[in-house]
Amino acid sequence: SSTIPLIMCGGAGTRLWPASREGRPKQFLQLFGARSTFQETLLRVSDPALFERPIIITNNAYRFMVLEQLAAIEIEADILLEPARRDSGPAIAAGATFALTRDEDAVVLALAADHIVRDTAAFIEACRKARPVAKAGRIVTFGVQPERPATEYGYVHPGDEISGGVFAVSAFVEKPDAVTASGYVGDGYLWNSGNFMFGARMLLDEYARVDSGSVGAVSEAVKNAGRDLGFVLLDPDSFAQAKAISIDYAVMEKTRQAAVVPVSCGWSDVGSWHAVWELSAKDDRGNAAQGTAVFEGASNCNVSTDKALVALEGVED
Repeated sequence: SSTIPLIMCGGAGTRLWPASREGRPKQFLQLFGARSTFQETLLRVSDPALFERPIIITNNAYRFMVLEQLAAIEIEADILLEPARRDSGPAIAAGATFALTRDEDAVVLALAADHIVRDTAAFIEACRKARPVAKAGRIVTFGVQPERPATEYGYVHPGDEISGGVFAVSAFVEKPDAVTASGYVGDGYLWNSGNFMFGARMLLDEYARVDSGSVGAVSEAVKNAGRDLGFVLLDPDSFAQAKAISIDYAVMEKTRQAAVVPVSCGWSDVGSWHAVWELSAKDDRGNAAQGTAVFEGASNCNVSTDKALVALEGVED
């Protein structure tokens, strides 16, 4: 049987200001070609042999952008609207609760809408490995093989192998400084991508052990949700009672059921303009352009423009 993708796209993504801002967050921007990372994320999990109709959780302000971008790639989804931002914990809990209304044995693949993956085949292979382990009651995180000692990611340390390329987690660690990061990479730690696969029931049980009040509030918010033009409007009064917390703090760092599947799939969370430049195609002087740009005696520059021609002369970096 197949997996339900849960795409989280409620965040504001202010790190790519001014292109990404409250009214038009980075998951909806065309940073690399004709499609947004939100659209690419959906297309990555659109094989009907492996994945069911996706669930998207976003907020009211973005609902028409979501619809527009879904229509452009001809994908249909269940769209849940958060009445307030409560971080990834309650968002994932709401998605898992909704998934159970579709399938009481639902296995969910929770993905951020603003990450990129350049090797889809490697990512799908990791999903295949993760699924039986998730079905057997583990919460599987995708651990990315580090390409460098990055300080902008948290890390996960794999322990004993559970089965076919999936390992128990021996530790989650916060974003390190440069020296610590080098040590982590040398010791076989993986980047914590913040993408997960789990049985929906299992995740909610583990969450409830830590904070049953929030899980109860989210459950009520789904049960009392309104329907409007194809959107599922989570009940505002109930949802507001859930504590704002990331899924890492709420569940992953506390559960004994955490597992990790190592993957090398050209992953990035595109967390800065520098990352956008690194991930873009460049000319022989290291200049990258999205939109129309002219470079005269310029090197290692990044241009992002949707309308005006941008010309850079005699500048670098």
